[in-house]
Amino acid sequence: MDGRLGVLGVGPQGEELYRHVLRAPGLTLAAHVAQLGWTDYEAEHAIEQLRARRLVRVTNLGEVVADHPRAALERVVSAEEARLATRRQDLARVRDAIDAFVTDHRAGQEAQSSDQPLRERVDQAVFSSVYEHLVASTVGVIRQAKPGGPRATGDFPTVRQQLESGREQRTLYLPDALHEYAGALADWAELGEEQRVVGGLPSEFVVFGEEVAIGSTEWGQDGGDYVVLRDPMVVAAFIALFDRLWAAATPAEHTDDPSSNALVDWMQQGLTDEAIARAMGVSLRTVRRRIAALMSEHDVTTRFQLALRIAERRHRS
Repeated sequence: MDGRLGVLGVGPQGEELYRHVLRAPGLTLAAHVAQLGWTDYEAEHAIEQLRARRLVRVTNLGEVVADHPRAALERVVSAEEARLATRRQDLARVRDAIDAFVTDHRAGQEAQSSDQPLRERVDQAVFSSVYEHLVASTVGVIRQAKPGGPRATGDFPTVRQQLESGREQRTLYLPDALHEYAGALADWAELGEEQRVVGGLPSEFVVFGEEVAIGSTEWGQDGGDYVVLRDPMVVAAFIALFDRLWAAATPAEHTDDPSSNALVDWMQQGLTDEAIARAMGVSLRTVRRRIAALMSEHDVTTRFQLALRIAERRHRS
């Protein structure tokens, strides 16, 4: 069984029984059990799943009867979709209430320490969830200064989805990150992150579009908590700082990544982007992003020039 009804709470045996009832109508449960070679317990467990979803019923004569599957399954799917729609509305109301709760938090922070500037402090333990919220609630380029290494892509599903959909993310790293976090950097690069290396960074910070920034509470120190800043002048200052550092930085080198070498080899063999994507087990968008990144890295404008530049480098090495 392919388990397609699992999402409805019907297990593999329940699905097998359902198909058996559709193919052999008018049989009793005992007859189905005999043909399937099941125990009574297995049959009772399977039929209860189907009856709970009203996919089958048992007549007074003990026959197991199923309505036409199109009507029965459409009814169940429609009910599940309605339930999910209600759930989404409930979650949307919670999301809308976040700002109100943040206002309460700010008021509490202000009352607790009136001599401190109003700001939204974020504990390191919840950084990922706050980061995801800021990504989901903003638009525009994501600018990151990362003195340390990158976090795992799996910790940021919303970021992954937005990068795969085309949102731009630029990140500055220190040179040591290329060696200490090569795998994580390659994962982010594959998602489309633009990466550059700079000799020094003043502190860790991120700017989401032109709306909000988040940075370390201890400027220039690692391992502390964070603060969310929404003042337009402060955000603009962070953008100006990042853009100045970005202009002076150099593209991150990933040419020693085996997958990059394989991509170049397949390009030189004349494979299409679609064929390369299938060979690498990635999306077509990812292949094209990685080719564009290699062209930028080698300062060329055509794929022919890229092939020549890489061939020259390999010959020298």
